[in-house]
Amino acid sequence: MLLPSFETARKLIHLAGGLIPLLYVFLNLTKLQALFILGTLVLPFVGADILRLWWPALNRLFLRGFQGAMRPGEETRLTGATYYLVACWLTILAFERTVAAAALLVLACGDTAASVVGQALGGYRVGRGKTLSGSGAFLVTAFLVTLPFFSPAIAFGGAVIAAITECLPLPLDDNITIPLVAGIYYTLLTPLAM
Repeated sequence: MLLPSFETARKLIHLAGGLIPLLYVFLNLTKLQALFILGTLVLPFVGADILRLWWPALNRLFLRGFQGAMRPGEETRLTGATYYLVACWLTILAFERTVAAAALLVLACGDTAASVVGQALGGYRVGRGKTLSGSGAFLVTAFLVTLPFFSPAIAFGGAVIAAITECLPLPLDDNITIPLVAGIYYTLLTPLAM
């Protein structure tokens, strides 16, 4: 089963978001530098997303320009991209560099794998429209992308926690809950690994 074109576009954007934590780590940015650079992207994007919801003519123009990457329902609410960028900024603010990078890679790569595999294979539903195959792909991917940062036990535990978080019917968008929950877990468990 092929992904609908809007889902393919969304997942490519989501996966490209994995560059944020990689650049944070490999450019050795300070927290302040990363927050400033990302903030210059986040504020205009969030502002435009909010403005288009208040201004119908701008919303119609926005929807026409981004229709290939928007889910049904996003015409009248903030886009997943807005939540994603806000989550990146909050995660970098809340956690030290290694934890923030790992938590954001879990979001970028794990969520993408879950969507692609879940829609391609389908199968048993485990919560919030998620499939068992997609959740399994999320778990495996989250584990693999965090292995460079943590011991296998901590990486696996974080992958499990993040995969469960993705399935829970929480009131916040999972683009925000996944990295924050993963970041809390890694922060609490990392001292035990040292």
